[in-house]
Amino acid sequence: MNLLPKKCLSRSLAALAMAGALASGTPQLFAGTPSTKAVAPVEMKPAEPWIHALLQVDISDHYITPRGLNVENEGVIFQPLFLVFWTLYSEPDAFLQDITLTTGVWSSFHTNESGADPGHWNEFDPIAGLGFKFDGGVKLDVNYTAFKSMVDSYPTSQHLEVKLSYDDSKLWGGGFALNPWVAYWQELEDKATVVFDPSTSDESFYFTIGINPGFKAGPVKFEFPTFINLVDDDFYQQFDGSPGGDGLAVFCTGVKASIPLTFIPKDMGFWTLYAGVKYYHLDNQGLLDGNSVLTANEHRDDLVQFHGGISIFF
Repeated sequence: MNLLPKKCLSRSLAALAMAGALASGTPQLFAGTPSTKAVAPVEMKPAEPWIHALLQVDISDHYITPRGLNVENEGVIFQPLFLVFWTLYSEPDAFLQDITLTTGVWSSFHTNESGADPGHWNEFDPIAGLGFKFDGGVKLDVNYTAFKSMVDSYPTSQHLEVKLSYDDSKLWGGGFALNPWVAYWQELEDKATVVFDPSTSDESFYFTIGINPGFKAGPVKFEFPTFINLVDDDFYQQFDGSPGGDGLAVFCTGVKASIPLTFIPKDMGFWTLYAGVKYYHLDNQGLLDGNSVLTANEHRDDLVQFHGGISIFF
């Protein structure tokens, strides 16, 4: 066994004592280096929650789908939406800043009974999707939906949507933005429109081009959602089973005003009250034929919808 010289042993013991003091976090005073300065505590920023939720209840005088189908035009329509957002990845300073999984459900309840097996609960739609947010305001969303008729009016259809949107608010300043977006919508199984002849009905697709301009006037936010649908020839079907026709099928624009309910404590979520009106112009014979079946004797190419509601974000 080798023994250390006494001088080396003393230095080793001193070093061990200093290391122990640093590791324990206990302030120590050493000869020749007096210190009376207090160590300020480090404040840890609370971590951002990785789960959020949105509850929205929309109340309307019509149920009109984004594809222009006038499903209900009588009574009052209640359409609750519940979404849960799961943050899978978050790096605000990276090129890919965020990946979010969205899961949820949407339903439509009508005061007027309708459907093949008449009832008030008209539709139930499960929703799932992934959202990718990139540096510069670009976002890519890939969403799956299914439409289930609770009144047995049609077989459950399944669909996929790919949407690319751009937040251009930094370009304009002053709280204004155009928020342009494009989307591709594909039927995966069964039709999401009225079918007159199943033997000639095939799954199809359409493209959407839209903007959602908006600005704030005090606490009130105004938005003007506008879009057009460009459909494939087989997306809609005419009375005789022939294709409804391709090209421009739906033009929609509107105005929506919303105001936050700031008197509600933030620990109860962020509450917003909104109201708006939408105008639809329909330009497809198959779509018009389908609407004449959904809402009897209403073969109209211009529709107006009034709606309002409340949303709560947690």
